[in-house]
Amino acid sequence: MKPKPQKNTGKFNKKPAKADQKHKPNFKQKYKQKKQDNKPNKPEIRKMIRQQKAAEAQAERDKIKAEKEARIKAYKKQRLEKTKAISKRTQRGQPLMKDRMQLLLKQIEEMKGRQ
Repeated sequence: MKPKPQKNTGKFNKKPAKADQKHKPNFKQKYKQKKQDNKPNKPEIRKMIRQQKAAEAQAERDKIKAEKEARIKAYKKQRLEKTKAISKRTQRGQPLMKDRMQLLLKQIEEMKGRQ
């Protein structure tokens, strides 16, 4: 008896391509590869916007803090001058009216300048 040739099924049923034959390119690709763009996706965009807003808010807070510190420093300097002028005394412990009068005159001139 002759042995029966085995039947190949599926992909193996095709004959192997000869070396001189060229394959046609397969234009029907099931999964197309997307072009790689360097654009950030939506979560990254939101994150960048959030970081920019946070940086702007931090800069604004720093600016306000610096202004506040400058006002406090000026007030403390003015208060120190006023305290020195008021606390001056004679050798016998009496207050010096000259410095107090100068301070009052300065306050009156500032009030006139504001109006």
